[in-house]
Amino acid sequence: MTPRDVEMELAAYLNAAGLGVSTSGNPPSLYAGPFPVDGPDRLVCVRFTGGDGGVYLGGGGVLEPECQVVVRGHRGAVTAARELAVGCWAALHLARVPGYVSVQCEGAGPVEQPPDDKQRPRFSFNVLARYVAP
Repeated sequence: MTPRDVEMELAAYLNAAGLGVSTSGNPPSLYAGPFPVDGPDRLVCVRFTGGDGGVYLGGGGVLEPECQVVVRGHRGAVTAARELAVGCWAALHLARVPGYVSVQCEGAGPVEQPPDDKQRPRFSFNVLARYVAP
């Protein structure tokens, strides 16, 4: 577990990005933590997946936790799901998130995953969020 709640902080950043997903909806469409299998069809989930541990700098260091962003869409709406995933990727890639040295998405964009058991399209990408250790 990383000392910062990177999932929550990146989800809060996406919440404010104007992408049409929200942590406060009823039900929410933006989640931090485990993927909500029973969540709404169209949702975004930011979950901590580990990381390299970081770099020692003498009196402290830079931690490099990694999160995965998973976007799920309505059945048959592959293009809309991909557009939402690209919007999330664009919002986070090289974003200036307060308290972080850097935030960088891996790869050239979201990767399409196999549809879930209800044939809803899914896309995902990983995010490396570096910050100075306390």
